[in-house]
Amino acid sequence: MEPVYDLYPLSFYNSLTRTKERFVPIEEPHVGMYVCGPTVYSDPHLGHARTAVAFDIVFRYLRALGYRVRYVRNITDVGHLEDELAEAGEDKIGKRARLERLEPMEVVQRYTLSYHDGMREMNCLPPSVEPRASGHIIEQIEVVKKIIDAGLAYEKDGSVYFDLESYVSRGDSAYGTLSGKVFEDLRANTRSTVGAEDKKSALDFALWKRAEPGHIMHWPSPWSDGFPGWHLECTTMSTKYLGERFDIHGGGLDLQFPHHEAEIAQNHGAFGKDPANYWIHSNMLTVNGRKMARSLGNFITLEQVFSGDHPALERAWDPMVIRFFVLQSHYRSTLDFSNEALQGAERGLSRLMTTLAAVEAYLNRRGDTGSAIEPGDEPSDLTRQCWEAMSDDFHTPRTIAVLFEMAKLFPEAIAAGESLDHAARTFRFFVRDVLGLIPPATGKVSGGGTEKLDAAMKIVIDIRRNARSQRDFQTADMIRDALSEAGIELLDAPDGSTTYRVGKPG
Repeated sequence: MEPVYDLYPLSFYNSLTRTKERFVPIEEPHVGMYVCGPTVYSDPHLGHARTAVAFDIVFRYLRALGYRVRYVRNITDVGHLEDELAEAGEDKIGKRARLERLEPMEVVQRYTLSYHDGMREMNCLPPSVEPRASGHIIEQIEVVKKIIDAGLAYEKDGSVYFDLESYVSRGDSAYGTLSGKVFEDLRANTRSTVGAEDKKSALDFALWKRAEPGHIMHWPSPWSDGFPGWHLECTTMSTKYLGERFDIHGGGLDLQFPHHEAEIAQNHGAFGKDPANYWIHSNMLTVNGRKMARSLGNFITLEQVFSGDHPALERAWDPMVIRFFVLQSHYRSTLDFSNEALQGAERGLSRLMTTLAAVEAYLNRRGDTGSAIEPGDEPSDLTRQCWEAMSDDFHTPRTIAVLFEMAKLFPEAIAAGESLDHAARTFRFFVRDVLGLIPPATGKVSGGGTEKLDAAMKIVIDIRRNARSQRDFQTADMIRDALSEAGIELLDAPDGSTTYRVGKPG
């Protein structure tokens, strides 16, 4: 049987070329993917969730297609200063450590664990490798040495800066290609920045910074006791674990400039080539139409979303509702967060989970434990459309639409005893394994108050009643048990009627 990636070739938007391209890995079936991870100085928030889910989908679908993926996502625990563009101010982690009277690594540990907890609640798979910047100081120093040897960096009073003028003049790679910036325009509009007097140009960025007195986090180097530049960390860790050139580099759209542009320049300085063949960027999340910011009072952490403890939230929301809400929008589209949008996502998730329970009960009854595609399967139009939608730039909204179309067909077909093994396996696979949706763990998805859930449950209850009338108690019990696992309890009354309620999964 030929690989799934040959049956359904993957194409996606490459930020570097601004076109949708057919994905061809460097060394099929292996895929190397690097994604810029969090700076761990505070609790994870909605923006983190949007980016994490986007690349969790990329990871899941590449594996679903049959690729063997090494997914590297870093932890930034040093070098990210308060003013990113000016490279000025305190280290974000060092500042938090000073304010809380903690060791920096205590701060790092606390918020790394908090980030992991949030991603686990969102059902995001862990990466294959998760390196920390502070654990790769020696490697970063070696990369700086390579860039200096290439004539693209210079030392000034213990700090080392990347020489952008020299880089651009060589013409190896046009600075600004990824972000659409024009170097001459950047140079003309550069404002005076703190520390610019140490640089040949205010646009030059730090590879290594000399630690000022009182700076908590610093290491010895050939130039000074100091710390690595934020951009350098990702160049070092991506190439260490994936090689000097790898398949995919990802991150939030806000990282295109200057972070990712700097990575490309550094890679040319150290290794003479672009780091990645394909660049993927997820778009931003807004809250009620406005950029999320602490100053606006609409900055919401994941813990606040899950508990409802924020003035902008009408109540607590289950992590799976948040995940489904994110998946309803394409990763390259702006996503606006609101209570009304979450209500709609909750209703949609309820419908999908109800169908999933019935489908899994059907497959359990038939003892079908096969994968989404088995030898001899004849794909229907809808099963084919699931793969085609996801293979077209990881289009989760279209995939969800196809799954809802499939959901309409299952109840009557299952009740009529039709063989739906392939369609049922495909539905289960895309809901659980590709989209990463599972029955809500907290029972916060609405029950009888939702018309669409009531309609879906009526269908499921009718299927179970029909099975019982035909003395097919095995199917009836499997439907009841599957719904119970999903947090939906069936209540059989003495008069033969059945109602339901949503609670905690059993």
